[in-house]
Amino acid sequence: MTAAWWSAGTSVEAYTALGNPLEWQLAYPELFERMGFGNPLFEGPVLDYGCGPGKVAAHLAERYGYDVVGCDVSTEMIALAKRDNATPRTTFTSITKPVLEEYPSEYFGAAICTFVLCVLGMPKQHVDLVREVRRLLRPGAPFGLIVPHPDSSGVQFSTCRSGDPDVTYHAGDPMTTRLTAGGTDLTIQDFFWPTEWYRSLLEDNGFSSVTAYAPLPKDPAEPDRAPFLIVAGRR
Repeated sequence: MTAAWWSAGTSVEAYTALGNPLEWQLAYPELFERMGFGNPLFEGPVLDYGCGPGKVAAHLAERYGYDVVGCDVSTEMIALAKRDNATPRTTFTSITKPVLEEYPSEYFGAAICTFVLCVLGMPKQHVDLVREVRRLLRPGAPFGLIVPHPDSSGVQFSTCRSGDPDVTYHAGDPMTTRLTAGGTDLTIQDFFWPTEWYRSLLEDNGFSSVTAYAPLPKDPAEPDRAPFLIVAGRR
């Protein structure tokens, strides 16, 4: 979540109410598995960078029993997270710059960043974010991100479409994402970044064992394409 597109008039309440069921069917289970969540040897706490309304942070706290810190530049999102998704194991904090000054280096045992980098239109924003996440992680700790799959731009899925059909996008190009659920539509301003950009972003900024995953929908009614890209590596 970023203030850049919320300030354009997007309602945080509308976004939170809409959600995206396909994300929870495909993207989050894949990410959680790749991160090793649920492994008895895993040690938190977990950082949810760009936590939005806090649903993912609350899920990690309640399902796995982890302490989770969610941060976001949107004060409206943090207020919503505290109101609707607070648990004894979640902490939500607003930030005005990429650095989480209240947390020391090597504090977290894992970090996730879901549907955040795709709303950032400048490479330096990506680099600053990833470098800060690396600072905060302990050596060997996993970091995983989710974005709309760039190879599926323009493909209409049941609840989402990123980009317009028959349009060729290049790195940094604006790209509209449309979410649909329960008869409600929401339009978000995203930016196109190719798969190799995300892989290199992690590798060039100190992460190792970087791998990309693209789970396919199980529902035969969905296109035989990957709606989401998961990229994960280790500090």
